[in-house]
Amino acid sequence: MFTIKADLDAAERMLSDIGRKQLPFATAMAINDTAESVKRVEELDIGRAFDRPTRYTQRALYLRRASKTRLAAQVGVKRVQAGYLRLQVSGGVRRPMGAALVVPVKARRNAYGNLPKGALARLKAKPDIFVTTKRGRATSHLPPGVYQRKGRKGSGLKMLISFEPSASYTARWQFHDLAMRRARGVFRDHFVRRLRLAIETAR
Repeated sequence: MFTIKADLDAAERMLSDIGRKQLPFATAMAINDTAESVKRVEELDIGRAFDRPTRYTQRALYLRRASKTRLAAQVGVKRVQAGYLRLQVSGGVRRPMGAALVVPVKARRNAYGNLPKGALARLKAKPDIFVTTKRGRATSHLPPGVYQRKGRKGSGLKMLISFEPSASYTARWQFHDLAMRRARGVFRDHFVRRLRLAIETAR
């Protein structure tokens, strides 16, 4: 989450009575203009930072607007998407909600590079597919995962899916740095334009 606020003290001392009356409104509009700009540039950066992001990921951001009585706007990641995008911003280790992380290796992926919904169940139903979940059994020499028997009499094996206990991530989405640079780069122009317009149209 990135919050954009404004300090009005210095600007207020320089303004006329009309300008002072219009200052909260103009500031709120400038903050919202800036927040919209931050949101747009972050959405564009999602396409750069990630390989074939889904529409769900591309629409991960929300914007909470400022008002005359609340001179702060927020640009952040929606709760569900934040669950899997957090490590893309901060880096770290992801651990499974269940027994293991399901990682496609040679299994067919969808257009976004992910395992299609229901793919694991469909694979398990095929006669040439078998699953290993724990070491120490008949297939103890194989890492946990989903395998396909290949070749004559199924003597060869191909791992389709790997079951991993964890996955490490390095930060790849510079969300906060990009937001700060954008906000600093555009706020002043938005503020001057909004304040001038507010004074010109004041009654």
